[in-house]
Amino acid sequence: MEKEEDVKKQLEVKNKEIYLNKLNLDIDNNMEVLILAIDNLLNSIPDTVNLKILEINESFTNKEEITKQIQIFVNSYQEKLMNLINSKSKYLKSNLDLIANIDVFKIKLNENLNSFKEELSEYSKELIELLENSIKKYIKEEFKNKRLNSYLNEIFITNLNEKVLDIVKTRDTILINTFKETYSKYLELNKNTVGEI
Repeated sequence: MEKEEDVKKQLEVKNKEIYLNKLNLDIDNNMEVLILAIDNLLNSIPDTVNLKILEINESFTNKEEITKQIQIFVNSYQEKLMNLINSKSKYLKSNLDLIANIDVFKIKLNENLNSFKEELSEYSKELIELLENSIKKYIKEEFKNKRLNSYLNEIFITNLNEKVLDIVKTRDTILINTFKETYSKYLELNKNTVGEI
């Protein structure tokens, strides 16, 4: 009987190991798709923003310089996002023990989203200010500079941050559903190999 208990314990440990490995893989896959979705979004930005700024300026003069400044913005924004996604991945992996209680995990995920949102918002304010200042020197009229300010601060960065957060929220929802499915399979595996826990 003692031998049977030892085997059950070993199976429980092995099942848990398989389960945690699967959760880690789920997180990695989710983050990979998140990065791809964000990259796709960011790849469309330079052309769109450039056109809008040229429209505000009513001129194609300094187009290359403006394009360069927009690309600097995109690169910095993307770098910050990659850092936030990395932190998110580490945070999720450090809270894997909570997945058995998916409601608690959802709260943790939501806390992480709020922190992600806050950091992105703060950083993007600094970045958009740098972008605006770097472009203003190519636009002489005050009226056009006001339009530039309004576009960059009220439309462009707000929409960009919202789109990024929508992508993150969608990936979070998919991750929770994946975790629920993985947890069910883990319980079933234990039931089939160890018996009820």
